[in-house]
Order: sequence, then C-alpha cells, then structure tokens
Amino acid sequence: MRDFTYICPESIDEVCQLLSEQENAFIIAGGQSLLPLLRLRAADLSCLIDINGLKNANYITFEDQKVKVGPTARHAEVANSETVQNHCLVLSQVASHIGDVQVRNRGTICGSVANADPAGDPPILCALLDTEIQANSIRGETTYSGSDFFHGFYATDLEEDEFVTEVRFPEISPPTGVGYEKWEPSEGAYPVATVGALITLEAGSISEAKIVTGAIEPGPTFAEEAIDILVGQKPTTELITQAAISVGENSDPIDDAEGSILFKQELMKTLSKRAITTAVTSAQGGA
Repeated sequence: MRDFTYICPESIDEVCQLLSEQENAFIIAGGQSLLPLLRLRAADLSCLIDINGLKNANYITFEDQKVKVGPTARHAEVANSETVQNHCLVLSQVASHIGDVQVRNRGTICGSVANADPAGDPPILCALLDTEIQANSIRGETTYSGSDFFHGFYATDLEEDEFVTEVRFPEISPPTGVGYEKWEPSEGAYPVATVGALITLEAGSISEAKIVTGAIEPGPTFAEEAIDILVGQKPTTELITQAAISVGENSDPIDDAEGSILFKQELMKTLSKRAITTAVTSAQGGA
C-alpha cells in the first residue's frame, strides 16, 4: 500500500474543505467497504478522511415525519433504535440483517448509501422508500431523491467533492406497508438477490405499489410491469402470485458464479411473493 495522508476533522465544513482540496481522497466511517479495497490495492488513495471524530454526527432522530440517520450512526444502532422501530420498522429489520456482527457494529447507513454496492441493502431500501439523501460540499447542502440516486455499479448522483451527511426515511404506517426479502448463500455473505415491496391500500384495493430488486442487476431496479399488475386491484393471493412471477420473468440478472440467469429469475419470484405478501399484511395493520 502506498503512502497516504490521514486526517481526522471535527466538523462537516472541514471535511468539505478537504474534499475540495485533496485529490483521490476517500472518506472512512466504518470502513467495511473501503478497507477491503485498500488491502487489494484497488483504490488510488492519497488522502484518508476519518469522519469518526465529527461532533454531533452519530444520531438517530424523528422529525417532520422522517427518521433521520447521521453519518456515523452504525447499522447495529439503527437496528436497535426504538425511534426506528416505532416509525420505520422495516429499516430496523433490514439493518439487523446487514452482513455479520462486525459489519453491523462498524458499518454505517450513510456510508453504504454512498458506496452504492449493488448487493447492499440500504440502497435498495432508499430507492423503495424514496428517501431524502443529504450531501454536503463547500457549495452547501444538496438533497437527492433515493428513487433516482443510484445508477448502476457503485454509481450515484454524488459529486466528487460531496459526502452523505444524512439519510431521511419516511414514517411507514398503515394503510402503507413494506416487505423486504433477500437470499444469501450463507450467513453474512453478500446477498445473491433482494427485493423490497411497498403497498398502500385504499378501500381494500392497492392504490400505490413499488417493487425494487437488487443484487441481481447493477443497481436498484423498479419492477414496473409487476407494479402495473397490482395497482387498482384487490390484493388476493392469485394477484400477488401473478405480480411475483412478473418480477422474475422481467428481471435481467447477471449470469455469474452465484447462479444462472434462470436460477436468479426463479429466486426473484419466490422472494417477491414473500415481500409483497408481507407488505400487504403490514398495510392491513398486521405484524
């Protein structure tokens, strides 16, 4: 590993200034994605900016009907937060199953969103819930929409001199429900396939539906055909099955060592049916 400068600023303004001045600067919070790249010498690093010393950066609050997560809040803290459990339960559920214990104790939601790993859980959830993603630079604050923030392999709307300082998740309660499913070949392994579903009911019918797939493609992908099947209909088992089949058949998985295209499409059908069913049950006020 080549020599690099290590800096531990105490304010967001300092971080922004450093990002504007330093070439090939990387931010580290938990380091669960960055450190493996450094070990493999896959990152052209000249300056490492450690944000763990930022003041008032580790927080989870609820304000304006949104759960706000700060840049150094760990996955485990999000998972165990009563604030998250009371206002956006699916975020707690997703955070509690990210990676293994080490990853959850060190990794951060904001870092995962910025990294945009196709197999990461937070990017899928952010796209599904259309979260507000706040980024800072020397130009000030910019708020991005989670539904169109991600653009394939590790690509986002972030500018080179910006970093994610807060992610705001909307409050979720009936008649809206969310379901999230994933399949991992082993405990703590990267997911091979993930799917999130959001359902809103009105007078017994589905007034809004969102389905986002992950891991099988370069980034979060909306299953538009399945959404069209669901909206305006009563959420019967037959309808949910039809929509789930559509998710699988219209997906475009990557054929790799984790599985063939056909395997992943069949996997998506199963996961989608579970996620949609959970979302409907939650929207109806069930557990």
